[in-house]
Parts: sequence; structure tokens; C-alpha cells
Amino acid sequence: MKPNYRFLMITLLLVLCAPCIYAQEVASFKGSFEACKAQAQKENKLILIDLFFVGCMPCAEMDEKVFPDPAVVKEITSNYIVFKTDVMKEMDGKKLARKYGASGFPTFVLLNAQGKALLTEAGYFGADRFVSLLQKGKALEKQRKYLAFDTNLDHAYPAAYSERFIKTGEQHDFAELESYLAQQKDLTSETAFLANTVTNFPIYTNWIYDHLPQMIDLYGGSLLLNKVNAIAKVKSKQFGSLQQADSLRQLLSYIRPVYNERMWSVFLPIMVTSYYEQSRDAASYLQLMDEYDLYPNWDLRSNALGQVIFSQKQQPVILKSILKEFLEQQKKGALDIPDQYKLVALYLYLQDFDQAQKAMDVLLKSDFSDPYLATKKADIEQLKQAIAGKNTQNIQVKDIKKNIPVHLG
Repeated sequence: MKPNYRFLMITLLLVLCAPCIYAQEVASFKGSFEACKAQAQKENKLILIDLFFVGCMPCAEMDEKVFPDPAVVKEITSNYIVFKTDVMKEMDGKKLARKYGASGFPTFVLLNAQGKALLTEAGYFGADRFVSLLQKGKALEKQRKYLAFDTNLDHAYPAAYSERFIKTGEQHDFAELESYLAQQKDLTSETAFLANTVTNFPIYTNWIYDHLPQMIDLYGGSLLLNKVNAIAKVKSKQFGSLQQADSLRQLLSYIRPVYNERMWSVFLPIMVTSYYEQSRDAASYLQLMDEYDLYPNWDLRSNALGQVIFSQKQQPVILKSILKEFLEQQKKGALDIPDQYKLVALYLYLQDFDQAQKAMDVLLKSDFSDPYLATKKADIEQLKQAIAGKNTQNIQVKDIKKNIPVHLG
């Protein structure tokens, strides 16, 4: 049987071209921002502004891993024109960063073809989250739901604000913005809002908090993140010192719309932990952990439980409830060094010295050679002596954390 050379040639071409099909890259518009808007109107597409600078690691990660992703490529090529601009080197980039108050990078601004703002976000987005962001922009355009930003890039911004983005060499103290804000009749106006976002004047920070739903509706949550985090940190501690868990819950419900899912997963545990550090109400803290699903995997939860173990060493009811969790993990397989160390501490604080010794024997057989371990074999000698002497007083037990890789996501 003669070989089918035509079939073989077609097959070879398909194999060779396959990488080209899957290695598509999103083309960025070449030209000015005004020309980009004109092109978007011509093609009836939305605009994705990508504000970046050379040396920004999350920006580079997105260029390398996210923009080439097939799902991202498909979404962008079907619905968007991309306008990438350097906020340090290009005037369009500087003006757009000033216009939308870019405070983290990359900053993404989604506009319709006429330049009306749909949403703004900052930071690294994994491919799945980025596709969702792009799809959200489409949905907002379909609903004709826009932010309050106008399309003018050349407002009369206060000099202290403008200098942050477009350097002129002039010296402007941020204190100038306090008098500027005091003169504003409408703090919801675009320039007043932007000036407020970069300041820490208590009266204007509190004004933002008191008008939070309105400001989210006008300008989105991304630009409010820093201010709200600062307020939430203070209030979480205040509520903790007064042991007002319901007030904390009301706070969390009120500020939740400011955060996207990723940012909420980062900052929510911090707020609840701040509450606990002041309240020392472990039962309430454990309840909040479960109520808000603060730690979706065991490693994260174990790290959080560490401080509870060592701050509640005189509270056997709390310690026993935590011990149950560690024993459940033990049923699934051998505990790692941080967990085994905590198990020893739990038995020791509960004065179950026999079980503490058994747990210690297992711990001593562990491999301590990992250079990233927070403890070494020598560090547990005092714990070993405390078990032998049945002494639970004045023991320096460490709150050993697991090394958990950070996922930009």
C-alpha cells in the first residue's frame, strides 16, 4: 500500500501549526488613547486599559501567563481593544493613572467605546478571574451601568494630587489637600473624591466611611480599599476590646461591597484576627472562623489556631476543642512538624503528660533538615524537659507557622 503523502503533509502542517494556534497573544493598540477610542467605536468594542510600568512584577507575570491564556485571548479579541500604557514614561499613561487614581499596579480600567468607565481594578488576576472581570465589563455595558468618571483627562486637579502622577519638579505638601477638600462644596465630585483617596485626614476618611454605599455606586470599590482597610482595622480592634462580635459582623457586612473576592479572602481574616487579639474571646473567634469560612484549607487554619493555643493555655475547654481538630487531621496521615509541635503543646497545657511524651517521641523522629522550618530540633528541648518534669509554668512555646506559598491568583 502506497503512503498517502498528501495526508501526511496535511497532518505535519497541523502539528507544526498547533503551537501557533494556542500561543496567540493579545495585540495592544498602537497609537494614542484618543485614536484607541476612535478604533473602539469603529469596531464597536469595549476598551481594556492596562496601566503598568517597567519593573512591576505582577504586570510582567500577567503579560507572561495571563494575557496569552486561550480563554483570555478569546474574550479580549471578541469584545475588547487593549490599550497598554506605561505610567512612568508615556503621557497617556500618566494622565490615565491620574484620571482613575491608580494606586496599585497593574491597574485595569474597562471603558465602553465612548470612554465611559465601567469598572476599575488593581493587582494581579489569574486567567479565570481575569476572564470573569472582562465578562463583568460586558454585563455592565449591556446594563448601561457606568461609574461617575467623566471622559476628560485634563481636569484642574489639585497640584498635590496631580504631582503624584505627572512630575513637574514642583514641591507640594499633601497637607495642601486638606484645605482643598475643605473648600469643596461637593465631596462626591470626581476631583474631590480622587484627592480624598490619597489622604489620611480623619474627617474626610470618616466622611468616606459614612457615605460608603454612595461612593461605591459612584466610583466602584477598588479606590476605596486603602481607606476602608484603615478604618476596619481600627474598628475591629475597638469592637474586640469591647467584645462586641455583632458590631464586628455589622462592620463586615457594611464594607463587603468594597472588596472583590480575592481581596476579601486576604483582608477578612486580618480583620477578624484583629478582633480576637483584643477580645481574647476564643469561643467567639472560633465561631467567626467557621461562620466566614476564613481558612478554606487545614494549613491556613492550623496557622491561625496556633495563637489561640498559646493565648488560651489556661482554658481547657478551648484547648480540648482544638485538640479534636488536630486528632482528626492525624487520622488522615502523619502530621507535619508544625502540627506535631502544636499537638505536643496541647497535651502539655492539658497536663496529659503521657500523651505529650508520645507526641514528643514522634516529633523527635521528624526530619528537621528543611532550612525553611521555623524551628529546629534544639528549639524543642525545653518542651521535652517540661514534659519530663511535668511542668507547665513559664514555658516558652513558639507559635510555629507553616510556610504556605503565596498564590497571586
